Amino acid sequence: MKSVAVLVVIFVCQWLCRFGEAILLEPNCGIRTTPSFHRMRIIGGSDAEITSHPWMAYLYNELNYFCAGTLITHQFVLTAAHCIEASMNLTVRLGGSELTRSSGSMCQIAAEDYSVSMVIKHKYFTPSIMLNDIAMIRLARTVKFNDHIRPICIILDPAMRLLLEDGMTLTATGWGLTDNKMRPPALQDAPITVMNRNVCSKLYDVTITQGQICAGDKETNTCLGDSGGPLGGVVNYYGDLRFVQYGITSFGDSECRSPSIYTDLSTYSGWINMVVNEHRT
Repeated sequence: MKSVAVLVVIFVCQWLCRFGEAILLEPNCGIRTTPSFHRMRIIGGSDAEITSHPWMAYLYNELNYFCAGTLITHQFVLTAAHCIEASMNLTVRLGGSELTRSSGSMCQIAAEDYSVSMVIKHKYFTPSIMLNDIAMIRLARTVKFNDHIRPICIILDPAMRLLLEDGMTLTATGWGLTDNKMRPPALQDAPITVMNRNVCSKLYDVTITQGQICAGDKETNTCLGDSGGPLGGVVNYYGDLRFVQYGITSFGDSECRSPSIYTDLSTYSGWINMVVNEHRT
């Protein structure tokens, strides 16, 4: 497995370097000041520092957390379409790792709350089968990047699909239920293994499309409350380690002991770029 991982990193470096910075939605992306260390409590995950995932956003309504998201530019947050309701009074918090602290407290001194000026769901989102489960949130004010608040990398070339291989280990991040079925007060991350789509389709008795990624197992998985959060991994970009988002947590089984399904961003990179260009202010 280690040799496979090394080959993947080499291939990613060669592939990214060939295309240059134009393939990244935000050039100053995927940079973190604290590396992530997976300690075993998401399902099978561990507490994570916000500086190891400074792009994490949590979405709440009247102080009730309901979904995660990722900062992708100075103005836009990416999440799952099923997280968004038309009548929702939505607030986005950036720079904070704990759900139980208000922004500006001693434990959340770097956290900032942002009101929302626009929500754009994919027009072909199908809730009954969770197809095209992707949405963009435009924040009401511009985000200033710092060690606690930075964008995740989004690769705009659809050929990024070639980077994903069955058996690869990626990282899922969120505030969803843990092993004891309790919501953690702190951000969690966990190593997640990519599964073959055909095998996953048989488990769910539905077709897992090219626009979806199947990943996880009964030991390590995303769960209720992780929706909208990222599935990603580190790549070598011109000698710098950058964290790239491959998927958005979409759905899984009710017990959180089977692989989960993620929206595959390689299918939607063009849509993401279009939304940013059409709706930036």
